[in-house]
Amino acid sequence: MPPEKHSPVCRYIEEYVEKSTYSLQEIAMLCGFKDLDIIYRFLRGERRLPLHIVETLAEVLECNRSQLFILTLRTWFDEDFLSLLEESFGAARETEAERSWLEALREIYKGDVPEITATMRRRIRILAG
Repeated sequence: MPPEKHSPVCRYIEEYVEKSTYSLQEIAMLCGFKDLDIIYRFLRGERRLPLHIVETLAEVLECNRSQLFILTLRTWFDEDFLSLLEESFGAARETEAERSWLEALREIYKGDVPEITATMRRRIRILAG
C-alpha cells in the first residue's frame, strides 16, 4: 500500500523539492525515471519511493540520504521488521549532537579519527552523560 499523502516521507521529499532549483520533471529525469510525473506521485502518496532510488534522489534534492532512506523504509515495512533490522545490523541512530562531537574530534585530530564503533559510541555517551 502506498504511503499517505501527508506521511513523513512525502513531507520530507516535498520540503526538499520546494528548495530545489529543479522542476519535478527534471528531478525525475535526474533520477532515471521515464515517467516524468513520478515525483508528483510520490508527493501525493500514490506511489512508494523504490529503495534503489533513495540515494540518487537524496543526491538530486541535496537532502540527508540516511533520513530519506529511513523514512522510505517505513513506507515498505512495519515497525517490528524495522526494529529487527536495526537490532541485527546495530544501526543505533546517532543524534545531531553526536555527529557534531565526531566532526569536532576529527577536526582536532586532523581527520585521523577512526569510524565510531558501538563500543566507542557507548563510551562517548558515558563520558558525555
